[in-house]
Amino acid sequence: MPRSDASSESLAPKKRPTIYDLAKLSGVSPGTVSRVLNNRDRVNSDTRARVLKAARQLDMRPQAGVRMKQIAVLSEPNYPDRISGYAARLTSHLSFALARNNACVLLPVDPHNELPATFLDGIIAVTYDREMLTLLKELEKRIPIVYMDRFDGDGDYHAICSDHENAGYLAGKHLVDHGKKRIAMVANNVLPNVERQRGLRRAIAESGQTPDDYLLKLFDEFETPTAYGSWIARIVRAGADAIIAPGSSLQGVNCLHVLAYILDKKIPDDIALVAGETPGISELLQPPLTTVLEPLPDMADRAVDLILRLAAGEKPTPERTLLPVHLIDRASVV
Repeated sequence: MPRSDASSESLAPKKRPTIYDLAKLSGVSPGTVSRVLNNRDRVNSDTRARVLKAARQLDMRPQAGVRMKQIAVLSEPNYPDRISGYAARLTSHLSFALARNNACVLLPVDPHNELPATFLDGIIAVTYDREMLTLLKELEKRIPIVYMDRFDGDGDYHAICSDHENAGYLAGKHLVDHGKKRIAMVANNVLPNVERQRGLRRAIAESGQTPDDYLLKLFDEFETPTAYGSWIARIVRAGADAIIAPGSSLQGVNCLHVLAYILDKKIPDDIALVAGETPGISELLQPPLTTVLEPLPDMADRAVDLILRLAAGEKPTPERTLLPVHLIDRASVV
């Protein structure tokens, strides 16, 4: 017998829902649905959530970009540690933390031109100068932003920070407790080092000594390795008996090289050295370096958790979160 029309209809392919069906179910225009499905801007979070819920009801599968928040991890282009060092390592931790949370990571090469024209769910700012802060302040009007290691201003922003002031204090107190009286710091003039210098000055002052401004000067930029080595030579000639080369970067390794192989100084007998911890390297040097360990993985996890909550529409009170640092005592201080 021939099949009935009803049977034929039951075997016919089910009609796939269209953008117009989704618009009708979610109570918005087809244009709004298109912006949501293509992860465009100009859609508030409640509308976006309603459209996506309706899409699930219709068994419509949105593009991957809808399922993944797009987060930019930002470094100021001229920052000295952008490619290698503290900022680069923190950026790596942030990128992996975002990937673990199924978020899309964007690394703008030219933030000033790229950010205003890019749709983003959030920004994590690792490094920034005054010009970059001006841009970010404008972007904050429409994009949630979490700052790493920001200490300036009135604190009306979300920030996840290493306790750099205590890092300087711990390093300074360790050197003072080992009898050092001419402590120098070799570092660029960036916000984390300003905080470290403040802690170092406090440790020196508590010991009854007077901090030497010449030995603690921060530089706007060490343009070349030669300039870096020249300044180390100057502070050694000025009588420094200890040097702090801070940050989780290779400054400590460079400083060790200059002292031992260019200035022919024995560490720690002639001069002590405290550096920022570089895992897998600091403990293998000769001598193994006494360091301050920065909580980079924890900082990254906290920042990613916060930016994703902000991107989802939560509105926690802006605050600065300080995470603890730890001194690792090895053989470069006696």
